[in-house]
Amino acid sequence: MTDPVLASNNQWDEGSSQSFLAEGDIFVPARLEQINTLLDLIPAGRDEVFTIAELAAGGGELGEMILDRFSHCHYLALDGSEMMLAQLHERLARFRGRVTIRQFDIAAQEWRTQLPTQLRCVLSSLCVHHLFGTEKRQLFHDMRKALEPGGGLLLADVIKPADERIAQLFARQYDEIVREQSLVARGDLSGFQHFNELEWNYFRYDYNLPDTDTIDHPSLLNDQLRWLSEVGFSMIDCYWMRAGHAVFGGYK
Repeated sequence: MTDPVLASNNQWDEGSSQSFLAEGDIFVPARLEQINTLLDLIPAGRDEVFTIAELAAGGGELGEMILDRFSHCHYLALDGSEMMLAQLHERLARFRGRVTIRQFDIAAQEWRTQLPTQLRCVLSSLCVHHLFGTEKRQLFHDMRKALEPGGGLLLADVIKPADERIAQLFARQYDEIVREQSLVARGDLSGFQHFNELEWNYFRYDYNLPDTDTIDHPSLLNDQLRWLSEVGFSMIDCYWMRAGHAVFGGYK
């Protein structure tokens, strides 16, 4: 994704957050399907007492569904955007007492040492691809260390295509999905037009850019599954994939 507001500093900023909050349901392929896949993979019963953390919790869509499904869980939401944090506080207000919301930088180390001592699951959606490969592997290592036995690390994210031909395929698939989702959501192509104006399709606009010119650094799916294995996860798999977006992870 290349947003015009990112062009000068290659960072996610509040303009990016505003666009995502307004049009995430259009810009994310089969968003509800991805969310339901993550929910079904959480290693807990609906009535269990446990703690779950979400990295880059965004506007709280996934968090709200977690808290509704698992009525006794405690949910830790981490995000780096002031706008997203405000939205989280507003959206999750009815779960007061079961929710902790904190600001973080996913690349930093400090927040990792402050995670709950009993942590059943770590989730992240559309955030880990902002890290470079070595940083992803270190994150996987640190999250496994933080999890209790049987806990899961579950990621929904953009993945790097194996070559240019596959990048072009993913770009076409992504465009087609967003076009359809714009029609369903609004009855017109305004959402798809904004998607193109913002150059949000990584596979079309950012795939061939140098690392210094983009905030997006997806890794090959095979590499990420291997890193999960190398740091000690088991039951590693890709559970869902469409248009260069995958749900994958493993368990401790």
